[in-house]
Amino acid sequence: MRLLYLLDCLGGEESFSYPVYHDIRGTRRKAYEALQARREVGQFPDRNIHRSGFSHTMMGRNRLDNLEACLDLLRTRNIPGDLVECGVWRGGGCIFMAGYRKAYGLAGRRVLVADSFDGLPVPSIEADKGLDLSKERFPELAVSLETVRENFAVNGLLSDEVVFLKGWFKDTLPKAPTDGIALLRLDCDLYESTMDALVALYDRVAPGGIVIIDDYGALKACREAVADFFAARAEPVPELTRIDWTGAWFAKQGA
Repeated sequence: MRLLYLLDCLGGEESFSYPVYHDIRGTRRKAYEALQARREVGQFPDRNIHRSGFSHTMMGRNRLDNLEACLDLLRTRNIPGDLVECGVWRGGGCIFMAGYRKAYGLAGRRVLVADSFDGLPVPSIEADKGLDLSKERFPELAVSLETVRENFAVNGLLSDEVVFLKGWFKDTLPKAPTDGIALLRLDCDLYESTMDALVALYDRVAPGGIVIIDDYGALKACREAVADFFAARAEPVPELTRIDWTGAWFAKQGA
């Protein structure tokens, strides 16, 4: 709240007042409560990405709690494989997975961190028309590899078991250095990126492994990519469990 207040003061939308700055929760109670509610479900203040602040993840507490619950299932059911996220922003989801892995001593599970580290691609297919989230329009989404590595390091979680895959998914994911995946988390936004990730990695998800689709509720392009991927395989879309307003997950069936 203080950062946002100072930002508005610098932009001329507010006049600086030390009492407001000092007691931001008391003087801006409704705004503070609204911010708390949005943080719970992973939404930016005023639903404006340009006010994203400096958090390490956009997931919100509901999706973070779900991620922990999914990791608990994998651990207690002994589902083998690595932990993979495609589209990591500042790395918070992967940092959480790396911390969980360390806390429970899950040797043999690596964390794969896949991102362009240069923002999202400019839409190039009809299904993504009107969904331009590229760096030119949204520089907040373009977080460098160096920044993400530093975020791991300040949490004491940078190790050889954390593997960074830099580049567009169509180039990096087909040759991702993993033979088996226990958890695949997709935060790809675009139809094309979601499809690239599913085509490259879904068959490597172990039976009983978990697939989390962050943008399923929020973006039609993402839902269409999931539907088209399974239609091309002549398979029904797995029954997804909704997490919150956007996130959804399912456990992969099979022997």
